[in-house]
Amino acid sequence: MADGGSSPRARAGNAARLAAGITAALAGSAAATLLGRWLHANTTTIGFVYLVVVLLVAVRFGLVASTVASLAATASYNFFFLEPVGTFTIADPANWVALATFLLASVVVSRLVTRAQRRAADADARRAEIEALYDLSIDLFTATNRVGALGEAAGKALKTLGARAGGLVLFRNETRTDIVGVMGENALQPDDPLVETVGRRGETAEVPAEGGARDVYLPVAVGGKTSGVLVVRGTRADRSALESVGRLVALAVERERFLRERTHLDALRESDALKTSLLRAVSHDLRTPMTAIRMGLEALRRGGRGDADLHETLDVVARETERLSRRIDNLLAMARLDAGTFVPHPEPTPAADLFHRATESFRLVLEGRPLEIHVDPDCPDLFVDPALALEILANFLENAARAAPPDRPLELRAEPSPLDASRVWLEVLDRGPGVSTAIKSKAAGRPSSGEGSGRGGLGLEICRTLSSAVGGNVALLDRPGGGTIARVDLPASTPTRP
Repeated sequence: MADGGSSPRARAGNAARLAAGITAALAGSAAATLLGRWLHANTTTIGFVYLVVVLLVAVRFGLVASTVASLAATASYNFFFLEPVGTFTIADPANWVALATFLLASVVVSRLVTRAQRRAADADARRAEIEALYDLSIDLFTATNRVGALGEAAGKALKTLGARAGGLVLFRNETRTDIVGVMGENALQPDDPLVETVGRRGETAEVPAEGGARDVYLPVAVGGKTSGVLVVRGTRADRSALESVGRLVALAVERERFLRERTHLDALRESDALKTSLLRAVSHDLRTPMTAIRMGLEALRRGGRGDADLHETLDVVARETERLSRRIDNLLAMARLDAGTFVPHPEPTPAADLFHRATESFRLVLEGRPLEIHVDPDCPDLFVDPALALEILANFLENAARAAPPDRPLELRAEPSPLDASRVWLEVLDRGPGVSTAIKSKAAGRPSSGEGSGRGGLGLEICRTLSSAVGGNVALLDRPGGGTIARVDLPASTPTRP
């Protein structure tokens, strides 16, 4: 797949071949002359002998040597066989025609033979090129049957092109490039401007190199998008071979990308299957012990009537059990959302109903604590999945109950969003340390009354995930006068008038 070189060694070889051809042409003419004189051959016979010599020289040494053989044969033919013999004078005018015809025939025949040889050589070169490209295509796609084998593919491509050095530069993203399949020393420079230029324009660039070779920068592109540049240094391959190899490498790069994506999809599929299995295991293995704990608490409460200390301890355990059950429900809900096994079903839901159900669900946690509920008269119904909205409020209430002192009231408030008529704000307000104080205490390594509640951790993350599933947004704000406002912005069923 390389052109004839113009290196000193190649030029010396061509000169030696030409000298050998001229020598053979002269020697062949001399041998034919001696043979004709010894056999006393007539002019017709010796003419055919000279023509055979010209053909043999043309087949073996090419056009220049066969031309020399034609001239030498013509001169010998005239001097030794045409009257008057021994001179270059031609007595009979008909012999002029015979000599001219012989010279013309020998030259034409030699040129035809040389042209046929050249075409045969070109056909052999094209056949060798096709075979090399076919072998390269098989090697490329065999080498890229696994992820990360593009280095082998690039190395095979460079060897096919007869390069002395080179490599493949892949554009992963705007800021990252990978270099694979490097062959030879100083093959690729990180700051090579031609790599960036070819990658941006998608056009082949060539730079002359030593010994008549050249450095070629081939864009690796599929579907009009350039994904890399194949740098081929010191090659003599023709343009068509270079472009064919570039296309094969581009297909190998695209195949590598598809294999990587398929591997990623397989991993996601396995992860979803594992998540589903874990979800089922957690649903069974955690809910069953929680039920047993609740039943045990009820049995202890019935058996310990009249024991105030025991009842107080049982109430603490019951509240913590309720919080743990709530956290398990939250995690299961998040897992279902992530796995795609749960799809929210929004419907018109009054805010007062959500507040009532939330306080009923946390009767133990809110027992003995003042609770205030405010629903704005102009507040429209929410358009949410009631189960998910209830989980969000339940988390807000749990966090607020843990953060605020037991004697301070908690407030639940619902009102139209002053920023968007199609939204509703649901808020849980407490008189705890506030968001800023809790964050500062946590940063300083000091525990706060709300720490561990999940206000800035798992609880808040759960609320954000659930609110995102119903089209809402969660915010924690400092309350004027001290405390925290936990707010969720949810869509309204019917927008209010501005």
